[in-house]
Amino acid sequence: MLDTGNLYRDNVSRLIGWGHWMVLFNILLALAVSSRYLLLAGWPDTLLGSGYMLVSWIGHFAFLSFFTYLLTLFPLTFLFPKVRAVQLLGAAIATGALTLLLVDTQVFSLFRFHLNPTVWQLLLEQAQAEEASGWGWLFVWVPVLFLFELWLAGWLWRWSQRRRRSLALPLALPLLVSFFLTHSVHIWADALVYTPITNQKANFPLSYPMTAKSFLIKQGWLDEDQYRQLSQQVAEQPRRRLNYPLRPLSVQAPDTSPNILLVVADGLRADQLDAITMPNLNRFAHRHLRFDNHLSAGNQPRSSLFSLFYSLPSHYQRDTEQEGIAPVLIDELQRQDYRFGLFASGGLDKTLYRNAIFSTLRNQSFDTAAAGAEGDRQAVNDFGHWLEQQDNERPWFSFVYLDALNSLDLPAGIKGPFQPSLQQLNPAQAYRDEQREALFNRYRNSVFYTDRLLGQLLSKVRQVDERDTLIIVTSGHGMEFNDNDNNTWGFGNAYSPYQLQVPLVVDWPGERQPARYDHPTSQLDLVPTLLRQALGVQSPLRSYSTGQSLFKADANRWRLASDEEEYVIYQQDDITLFNRQGDVQLLRARDYKTEPNANPELSLLLQVMDDLNRFQGE
Repeated sequence: MLDTGNLYRDNVSRLIGWGHWMVLFNILLALAVSSRYLLLAGWPDTLLGSGYMLVSWIGHFAFLSFFTYLLTLFPLTFLFPKVRAVQLLGAAIATGALTLLLVDTQVFSLFRFHLNPTVWQLLLEQAQAEEASGWGWLFVWVPVLFLFELWLAGWLWRWSQRRRRSLALPLALPLLVSFFLTHSVHIWADALVYTPITNQKANFPLSYPMTAKSFLIKQGWLDEDQYRQLSQQVAEQPRRRLNYPLRPLSVQAPDTSPNILLVVADGLRADQLDAITMPNLNRFAHRHLRFDNHLSAGNQPRSSLFSLFYSLPSHYQRDTEQEGIAPVLIDELQRQDYRFGLFASGGLDKTLYRNAIFSTLRNQSFDTAAAGAEGDRQAVNDFGHWLEQQDNERPWFSFVYLDALNSLDLPAGIKGPFQPSLQQLNPAQAYRDEQREALFNRYRNSVFYTDRLLGQLLSKVRQVDERDTLIIVTSGHGMEFNDNDNNTWGFGNAYSPYQLQVPLVVDWPGERQPARYDHPTSQLDLVPTLLRQALGVQSPLRSYSTGQSLFKADANRWRLASDEEEYVIYQQDDITLFNRQGDVQLLRARDYKTEPNANPELSLLLQVMDDLNRFQGE
């Protein structure tokens, strides 16, 4: 029995020594595979950030490799202390781990996030489909790697038995130092909000670098107010440069440029455009072009207005504000010598207007003004006075923004025809389902009042304007009143059709006869349509836009809406919702409920990621 015990201990001891060498060589293999992350993530701008990236890369994958050994092969060594068995298990575990790592690098290159259960399921489904040729390399990689690991395991066993002097400590020490440096330096960087380091936390899979702000503040080593100020300053800095447009526009300007009037009645959902609620706009729509299947590209004012003017997903919004990049539409209007008349309820003193959309306009006053119903009335009146002063020598572009619907506002003393209606609104109080009828009637009364203003505005254009004017009436986003019985009210909290489907009515003089279109269109389509068909831009749409022509009928197209963190894809009857962390969900458009036993198309996500990253700078 004693001999048997000694033999068991000897075998286990030698296998553990062999296992350490197996881990070391697989750390080198893991570093070779994971070096792809360094190329995909991009190098930081500072020397310290670059140094941290290298140290964290070495420390992180050394730790992952050793931890995988501790959880798998190390305990198996005690259960099966046979050389052949342990070598076979070690080769299989190393092959599986390196294959997962390689697949994750591919996922990261496509989506800029790492493997998660949803994405893994999508990959499995694609591998079973006919179009799985893109992953055919796995059928070559796995057996070749397994055979290499088997050879490596055998060679290391023979080599390790001949060694007399241990090199474990000299080789392990740099890896151990790298691991501890990774976390200690990140604690320092997080406390000082040093973004060249803190922005790297999502570069590698299963990366959770340590933070200790609460501990440092408690010990008095970090000033909490100073930390908050630094965090605010960093939040206002651009995350990346914007490469927009991709190349200078090629333009053949028309002989006669049309006046362009863009009216945004924000908060107006598409189903309110009828003869009872909006008689004025309804009559106008019957005489001109009406798009009945039109989606906004955002579910709140800022994101929807950004996408309307730029024809870009709103995750580029911060970059445009920080870098003062105006839409190509505004720049081209200036190049063609347009006059500008801007009238916004609430005024133009908002960062989106001042620092982005109208940032390149000369002699523009970014003032504040009344908001709500009174602001809408003033904006319409100011537009009328401005229009009377225009001559016929130069074309003009005017933007009129109405926002009373966002707050369901009505002028004092006006109740409206739809009753019973909620008379007092308390923004701090949550809406209840028993209030739905009265609240919805309040909204319809506000819509009815907005329609009266639109009637005045459109009549004024026809009375005063001597040149044909291209008129666009639309909304930034819709409004929801628990329509799907999921306790969702207002806007900005869901991507349901009630918050995204908005009206679009266009008067395109001399070009098109009155018509109604039911093919899918998006607010991202407005700018490319205007630039190409009204201003003579010849450049490919993809060089400055993520939309297409409003008049291109494609029943199977997908449409994108987003904010800075979440994205939604509308494709026929399905809604795909996903975020930057890689969480993906498939919903039904008819009721905004989860589609059971269904998963999004991986090919669709790839197309969308192309649009989301196309204008990202270096």
